[in-house]
Amino acid sequence: MHRLILVDELPLYRRGIIELIRRQPDLEVCAEFSDRSSALAGITDATDTDLVVLELSRQDGAGVDLIKDLRIQQPRLRILVLSQYPENLHAERVLQAGASGFVSKYEEDGVVLGAIRAVLEGRTYFSARVSSQLALRYLGVGVMEAASPIHGLTNRELQVFRLIGSGKPTRGIAAALGLSVKTIETYLEHLKRKLGVGSGVALTHRAVQWVERGMAD
Repeated sequence: MHRLILVDELPLYRRGIIELIRRQPDLEVCAEFSDRSSALAGITDATDTDLVVLELSRQDGAGVDLIKDLRIQQPRLRILVLSQYPENLHAERVLQAGASGFVSKYEEDGVVLGAIRAVLEGRTYFSARVSSQLALRYLGVGVMEAASPIHGLTNRELQVFRLIGSGKPTRGIAAALGLSVKTIETYLEHLKRKLGVGSGVALTHRAVQWVERGMAD
């Protein structure tokens, strides 16, 4: 029996994954958490856990940070990202952070189960399209798609941009990320330069549009 832990902010979605797993004779969910802090506190001894299935946080964008923290805390723990966010934007980021795969929440149940089983077997899982891009990237003969300057943002800049688009003010972003207001203001300047916008209002408008499009380029 393979034991899984779920990390997702939405209780209803966790219920759906638990029901999907419950129908599998060799899989079970042994714990569930709603955010980064509870997951880190709860996953203190994962010796009996085979896999963590997690979403990239909507509230603070800290999914990549959570992956890094879990890998430090439990180096042998396997991690699969099951997310609503665009794979082409996040696949390489989560792989570098220590996850073994990425599967979209919009996939059929069979695809999600296939991704879970692939990672449990010690393999990586990404869509065929992204797998090809990653292979070329690591062979040094290709790059991940970069149709938008958003692909050039660092993980922290992407977190800040997502929070801007979710309606958080500067102080709210600072509180969510545990950073100073001055540090966030520096990130805002980086974002304006990298995205080619001339004002804070224009940056907010672009971030809101991006979030409303489902964070698609």
